[in-house]
Amino acid sequence: MADDGPEQRARGARAITTEQILDHAFDVCVAVAIVATVASLGLSLTISEVVAPLRRVGLVIGLVAVNVVVIPLAAWGLSVSFGLSDDAVSGVTLAAIGSAGAAGLKASQLSGRADLALAVSMVIVLQVLNLVAVPLWAGQVVSGATISPVTILQNLIVLVLVPLLVGLSVRGRSEMMASRWRPILVRIANLSLVIALGAGIAVNWGSIVELAGSRVMVVSVVIVVFAVVSGMLVGGRDPATRAAAGLVSGMRFAALGLVIIASQLDGVASVLGPAIVYALIDIVVAVAIALAMARGSSVGKLERA
Repeated sequence: MADDGPEQRARGARAITTEQILDHAFDVCVAVAIVATVASLGLSLTISEVVAPLRRVGLVIGLVAVNVVVIPLAAWGLSVSFGLSDDAVSGVTLAAIGSAGAAGLKASQLSGRADLALAVSMVIVLQVLNLVAVPLWAGQVVSGATISPVTILQNLIVLVLVPLLVGLSVRGRSEMMASRWRPILVRIANLSLVIALGAGIAVNWGSIVELAGSRVMVVSVVIVVFAVVSGMLVGGRDPATRAAAGLVSGMRFAALGLVIIASQLDGVASVLGPAIVYALIDIVVAVAIALAMARGSSVGKLERA
């Protein structure tokens, strides 16, 4: 085979560098959006408000059952029912088994109507349960696959617990400072989320185009909607509880599935591609539902006025 010319090699190097930059931008911006959102929620809440939802035992048990058992089982069942290949079933299911991606807190905030204290409490509870549930589910989906609980715990500490505690501490010391920083962090989180979505779509454009209009995209949307609706049903009649329960349940911790595929399955494209598509659709659909809730809330307020 003839050696590529220097111009071709340079173009290839630039393409790889561009992809790496976009991939890095996606990871960083998602992390910034989550940290800024959680910190802003900490500036808005008190410790007692965060702990209070945990006293609603029936609600907590219901959300645990839906997130840890029902949604992962439904993701697998729907993927099989839609006739996906074995690798695509594994990819989509692995991306959906992790509960309560912290981005669900951003979606809850965007909805303008969710019980944010409940959202924070449930994200913490469900991510702790991921320490046991995700390795068990991974082994069922792909024989021998697993993930270190340390990886899950690191995400919980860095992305949720630390910024939450910082926000709560600042608010406890100075309400004025909390009021000043809260809107700034919200704007940072919103901008980071927009950049992350753009970068994520750009860097995974090949997988999106390849699977565009495929059953993978269709079943991914169905799974996300099912997860949101399941959470809302457990949430009951109160609109704020229902919104928080639905959005936290709908935003899965897809990054855990991607880690499993990369580390345990050598990132094989036939599994990784569907998982990436599901992860992006999950964010887009959950955010779209949150924005629809916000619009409905605004319309309702105008009508009542």
